[in-house]
Amino acid sequence: MPDYRQSDRQHQSQRHGQTQHERQRGMQEESPVREIKQKLDNYKVAGLKNLPADELVSIADKMGKYLKNIDLKTTQIRKFLDGVRKIDAQSDKGKSFNSDSVVLLKPKLAYAAGRDREKVMPLMQVLEPAITAGAKTYDDFKRLVSLIEGIIAYHRFHGGRDS
Repeated sequence: MPDYRQSDRQHQSQRHGQTQHERQRGMQEESPVREIKQKLDNYKVAGLKNLPADELVSIADKMGKYLKNIDLKTTQIRKFLDGVRKIDAQSDKGKSFNSDSVVLLKPKLAYAAGRDREKVMPLMQVLEPAITAGAKTYDDFKRLVSLIEGIIAYHRFHGGRDS
């Protein structure tokens, strides 16, 4: 016996201009993660200080909006920022900057992603190359801090909340 409900759902989707496959593909295309990761991969060797400010703002805006749309809570990003700021405070304005402490942010981010893979993994995918690029020098690290602060700012701007 044919499943008329399935046929009716397909018909409704087609009336609204999209099939289920097209909607799923559209959702995948909306994710800026792959594009942003590729951009940040280009700075792994040169360092994050070479990332132009307008590009940093664009990345922060896209990621903030995306993370809000997948319902990542502000506190989940802020916890990571707190760890980054702790490194900044310990570096005494760059006088005793330790790049190893920056690289060791990766396991902390991986732990958070392991706890909530669906929501934190996109942030991890973007921040992994940014951490590598931000560990080169203190100036690179400051750019990493600005990137994370920007993501939080745009997350809030686009309606991201804690509850």
